[in-house]
Amino acid sequence: MKKSKIKNIIFINPKTQYGNLGDIVINKTLLDNLRKYGNLVINVNGVPEWFCQELEITDDEKVSKYKMSFKMTLLVFALKTLFQTNQKIYFVLNPGHHYSSSINIKNLGNLVKTISLFFTLKIIGVRICRFGASIGPFSTIDKIIEKFKSRAMYFYSVRDSKSTKYAEKLGINKVDYFPDLAWSMKLISTNYIFSNNVLDREYIIFSFREYPHELENIENFKKNLYIVLDSIVEEICINLDKKLFISYQVDSDYEFCRSISNRYKNKCNVTFIEHQLDTQSIYKLYSQASFIFSNRLHVLIFGMMYGSIPIAVIDEPRHDKITGIFSDANLMRLVVDISQNNHEIEVLKEITNNVNLIKQDIDLCINKYQKNSKSIFNCVMHE
Repeated sequence: MKKSKIKNIIFINPKTQYGNLGDIVINKTLLDNLRKYGNLVINVNGVPEWFCQELEITDDEKVSKYKMSFKMTLLVFALKTLFQTNQKIYFVLNPGHHYSSSINIKNLGNLVKTISLFFTLKIIGVRICRFGASIGPFSTIDKIIEKFKSRAMYFYSVRDSKSTKYAEKLGINKVDYFPDLAWSMKLISTNYIFSNNVLDREYIIFSFREYPHELENIENFKKNLYIVLDSIVEEICINLDKKLFISYQVDSDYEFCRSISNRYKNKCNVTFIEHQLDTQSIYKLYSQASFIFSNRLHVLIFGMMYGSIPIAVIDEPRHDKITGIFSDANLMRLVVDISQNNHEIEVLKEITNNVNLIKQDIDLCINKYQKNSKSIFNCVMHE
C-alpha cells in the first residue's frame, strides 16, 4: 500500500501592530498562502481573539492545542522529524518593516537569545524563512543580530532593493527578493458597481500619517505636506469638481486625518470617515475613488489592488519603504516629493493625461508580483 504524503509543519508567530490594517492584511495573506503547503502551528498567546478571527485561525491551528509553549512545541516537533525525509519543519518570521534605533539592555539580551535559538533550530533541521519584509535602519546590536539570524535562515528575503543594499552593507551575503505580501492579497468579491474610467469617478481619498518615525523637524514636515495638499485640493477637488473623502487604516492616524478634514471642510465637499477601515470596507471605498493620496505604503498598494490610482505624497528621503517599493515597480511617476517645491501640479497633470497607460502599468505590475510570489512560495516550501 502506498503511504500517504505527510504534510510539512509550519510554525508562525503572528504578533504585530493590531491597530494597523496593513499588518492585518499581510499577515492574513501570508497564512492563506502557507496553508497550501502544510499544517500551521500558530502562537496565539497574547493575540486578541478578534485578530485570530480576522486571520481565520482555527482551534486546530493554535499552539495551545499542544499544552506547551510555542518554542518548546517547535523544538519537540523538530526533534521528532529529524529522521523523516518526507516531512519538514518551517519557522516563518513576521513580514512587514523591521527596524530599531536605540541600544538598551533588552537588545543585548536578545543578541544571545536570538542567535542561540536560530542556530539551534538550524542544527536540528528547522527551515527558518521570512517573506515580504523590509529592514533597517538598525541599532548597532540589532545589526549584529540581523547578520547572525541571516546565517541561520533557510530563506532570507526582503521586499525592496533598498533593503537588499542595506542587508549587503551588514555583511549578509545571500539576500533573496520576495514582493510585499499586499500584492497577493485575496480580493473581496462584491456586487459594487463602479466606473472603469478612473477620471469619471466622483471622489478622491486622502489618508495620511502625521509624520515618519525618528523625524526631528515635525513642524517643517507638516508645513511642506500641507502646501502640497492645498495644491491637490485646488487642482483636483475645486478645478475638477471632485469630492474629498478622508479615511485611515491605522488607528493612530485618526487625529491627524480629522485635522486634515477640518482644514478643507470650508473649501470643498469633504467627508471624514470616522471609523477605521477594515477588510470589508476598503473595497467599496477604494474601488470607487479616482485617486488615493497617502504616505502609508499599504494604503497605496491596496488602492492599486482595488483599481484606483495611488499617488504617494512623501518626503522621499524619510519614506524609504515607499520610495524603494515604488522605484522597484517603476511607479516613481506616481510620487510627489514634498521636499521639492512647486512641482506637484505638473505631476498631477502628467498623471491625469496618462491615466489609462498608468492603469495598464499597474495591472502588469500586480500580475508580475503575484506570479513571482507564487513561484517563490512553491520553490521554498517544496524543496
